[in-house]
Amino acid sequence: MLFFTDSGLIRLGDKEVLLSRQSKICLTFLCEHAGEIISKERLQDACWKQYGTVVSENTVRQTLFRLRKSLASLGVVEEILETQGYAGYRLKPDYINVVPDTHEFLMIEQRSAFETVKEEDHPNTYPLQHSPIAVKQKASQPKLIIFVLFLFCLFFATGAYLRSQQFIHPLHYSEAVNQDGRIFYISNYVENNNAELMSRVNYWLIKMKIQTTQNSKIYINSDHGNSINLFICNGDIEAETSDCESMAVIGRNHP
Repeated sequence: MLFFTDSGLIRLGDKEVLLSRQSKICLTFLCEHAGEIISKERLQDACWKQYGTVVSENTVRQTLFRLRKSLASLGVVEEILETQGYAGYRLKPDYINVVPDTHEFLMIEQRSAFETVKEEDHPNTYPLQHSPIAVKQKASQPKLIIFVLFLFCLFFATGAYLRSQQFIHPLHYSEAVNQDGRIFYISNYVENNNAELMSRVNYWLIKMKIQTTQNSKIYINSDHGNSINLFICNGDIEAETSDCESMAVIGRNHP
C-alpha cells in the first residue's frame, strides 16, 4: 500500500482514496512511529496541538474512525490500525509504504495518459513519467479555461442586453391636465382612470406635506394594480434646469 504524504492519497492496487487534511496528518504521524503504541494525548499534541488546535478525545476517535473507513474502502480486511485499550493506538509496521514526494501524484482516471513502472521492478522508487499525451492535455487546460470564461462573458452580456430591453422603454405624456391647482401629465403606460389617479396623488401630496408651486409639474409614469409611479418636477421634465424627484403611491388607502 502506498501513502503519498503530501497529497494524502492512499493507493492499493487499482484503488485509491484521498484523505482529509486531518486524517492525512494523523496517518503521517502514525507511519513515522509504526509499531509503537501512541497514546491519545501524544496523538492530540502531534496532530492538533502543534497546529494551534485543541480538541477532545472524541474528535481523535472520530478522525481515526474515518481513517479506518478509508482503509476499508480500499479492500483492506486486516485491522492495520489497532486500538490498544486505554494505552492508545498502534499502526502495524510494513503495511504502508510512505512516498513523501507527491507533487505529481495521479488519480486512477489519469493513468491511461502516463507510463508507470511496476513496484516489483523498482521496489525503492515510484516514478511517474509524463507521456506526450499527458503533456498535450496539460497544455490544453489554459485554452479550455479561456474558452469557458469567454462563454460566460458572452452569456452575461447577452442577458444584460435583453434585460435592458425589458426595463428601458420610451414614455409619451398627454397634454397638461389641471386638477386642484396642480398640473398633471399622464403617460401612455397608465391604464386606470386618470381622474382617480390624480385625486389619489393630490391626497398623498397633501398628506405627506410635499410642497408644490405654480411651476410644479407632476408626471404620472405608470400604474400597476394599486401602485402609481410618478415624478414631481419644478419645470418641464425635459429641461436641463429642472429638478425632479420620484414618488410612489401604493394602495388605495385614501378618502
